[in-house]
Amino acid sequence: MKNIRIKSFIAVVLSLLFIAGCTPKQADTTIPETTEPVTQTDTETGADTAEPEPAAMPAGYEALISSPDGFPLVFKYDGAEYRGFAGFSEVSRNEEPIARGKRTVITYRHPDINAKFTLTLSVYPSEGAYEYVVDIENDSDEDTGIISGLGFETVFEGAGATLKGIKGDAGGNNYRPYTQNLTKKTKYTDRSTSGRPSHGTFPYYHLDMGDHGVFLAVGWPGRWRAEFVHDAGEGKTVFSAGQLSISTRLCPGEKIRTPLMAVVEYKDVPEDERQNVWRRYYINDVMRKIDGEPTPIYTGISSMSAGMTTSKFLLMCRAFNAHGLHPGLLWMDAGWYTGASGEPVGWPSTGSLLVDTSRFPDKFADIGKYGRENNVRTLLWFEPECMRLDKTDFLKNTPDFDGDWLLNISGGAGLGGLLMDLGEPGCREWIFNRICRVIDEGGITGYRQDFNSDPASAWDAKYKGQKDRAGMAENQYVQGYLRLWDDIIARYPGIYMDSCASGGGRNDLESMKRAVPLHYTDWFDGNHEDYDMKARMTQVLFEWFPYFKNEIYQVDSSYKTRMNYAPLSLLNLPSVLDKDANWELISQAYAEHDRIAPYFYANYYQLFKWLEKADRWNGWEFFDPETGSGVAYAFCHEATKRTTATVKLKGLDGAALYHLTDADGIIDVTATGAELMETGVTVTVPEKPYAVMIYITLS
Repeated sequence: MKNIRIKSFIAVVLSLLFIAGCTPKQADTTIPETTEPVTQTDTETGADTAEPEPAAMPAGYEALISSPDGFPLVFKYDGAEYRGFAGFSEVSRNEEPIARGKRTVITYRHPDINAKFTLTLSVYPSEGAYEYVVDIENDSDEDTGIISGLGFETVFEGAGATLKGIKGDAGGNNYRPYTQNLTKKTKYTDRSTSGRPSHGTFPYYHLDMGDHGVFLAVGWPGRWRAEFVHDAGEGKTVFSAGQLSISTRLCPGEKIRTPLMAVVEYKDVPEDERQNVWRRYYINDVMRKIDGEPTPIYTGISSMSAGMTTSKFLLMCRAFNAHGLHPGLLWMDAGWYTGASGEPVGWPSTGSLLVDTSRFPDKFADIGKYGRENNVRTLLWFEPECMRLDKTDFLKNTPDFDGDWLLNISGGAGLGGLLMDLGEPGCREWIFNRICRVIDEGGITGYRQDFNSDPASAWDAKYKGQKDRAGMAENQYVQGYLRLWDDIIARYPGIYMDSCASGGGRNDLESMKRAVPLHYTDWFDGNHEDYDMKARMTQVLFEWFPYFKNEIYQVDSSYKTRMNYAPLSLLNLPSVLDKDANWELISQAYAEHDRIAPYFYANYYQLFKWLEKADRWNGWEFFDPETGSGVAYAFCHEATKRTTATVKLKGLDGAALYHLTDADGIIDVTATGAELMETGVTVTVPEKPYAVMIYITLS
């Protein structure tokens, strides 16, 4: 298991805080981990040396916390419009420290609405970031009126406005970047309609307003809406977002909630550094810590469980060990379960969430034991929300399951089947207990949740014909889905979580608060050798998601192994029993990944313009300004026109002297940071395709 060096990680974070410039008057490069000043004693002089003052609160947060009437909440109640908490009374307020920030929970009531509104507002001053969500609960003994149009509307001041982002996975978009000048085309609208929030769309945005800007995220694991409207005359942009559609009453005891919204502010930050403002927030405040540490960086190996047995999985692991290699993660994918009658089934059948003991008589216990003894994390695939088995047979053989928990999926993309209604507490608890049984029996340390159907039609069917319950089933389901994940994490605090939905279909902010987006696309399942596409996706994804998985299928060149270096690199061999297996190349890949692992949480830069055409170079850079070191990649593809390119590095200290070498002996250059950023270094490769991996160190 290859954890990143914590010292290196903290150094990266501190340097990013300085670059972000969220508090322009603060020139100190060191920002304390807590929001309170810390006094340290100089061991040589005995003098007290005070740490810098805490970072200032983001301006947008200050406005939210100080002016409840102007809060961006918007909704209608029985047709009457409400904005903010004007006319509400504050009932209670609680503040508590959280990692790197503070959380405030405020309860409001309105005399005309028989429900309580709970605002949860979190702030991370060092990152210039804040998040908010509103819950509405009917705690009376009568139904509420109709709550509709629930969402947020925020105004951002800025005369010039450009919207930047990427499209989601699937739908032919494949994370394609976009830029829209809102001063010319003044409106941008996004809609997610399938119920899988990042298929074809991507609920993350960068609103650039010249010398300042914001990153925005809509955290909703369902159908959502977002819209930007710019008014050049007023010099402002109105951003609105929420669940795509909701118009419902609340029965006594029922609750609905808004999406989780995130805002990350910056001011006077150089253009090349702005995406690192987002990455800093994501790494520090979005990614769940495991045992109090950043999510570990791994090399790993993987296989579908179909066709495998306990002995075969262990044989695969030990074959790597025999060659001096020690993968940190074993990924066991779909196909380990039984059908409704206890018979073996394979994917796409989802099974009964019971282990097929004809192939895994130990119920993974021997694999779990191997993992504990060899410091290997075991990651097991689940798809608990969908049932693709014969319904009658399943219900007949599952007496503790309520048939009313099953919702029919019709239309849309995905594999269909029946949807387990997580909006029903009994269903969620049944699924939770089955998952825990497998984890406990096997000693599993990683949970991978897939979701291969569009749930929108099933949600709509639950209350079909009830106009006063539109959007309610979806809202209940989203709450149940998040509760399921929270319950798993609470029971297994150190568990490693992966979010998958036919690739990158459910990588919204709420899911990313709990899991990492390992399998960000299904594209490569059917296009193993599409390295042009992999280069495009990887180059842009590192800006938005610091952690994901890349996987190699054919180990026959360092071009392919290096393209697949990521925080989780599945460096597989097609067959470990093949006498011609390329153990030499895979050993080289493991060593290279070990060397660059500390940089995945560092500053990130695209080194070549993102282009869809195949005749371009690709490249990116990770650089840690605290250590003055990093790694850069330059990829010359099969269709690239020229075998020579100029690589201009970014983020260096212009006055410092750096030494550049590469993994293959092509480059040996010493130059100042200014020279490397302005003039660059010329790279000529001996053949196509080729991957140049450049090591950056202080000279």
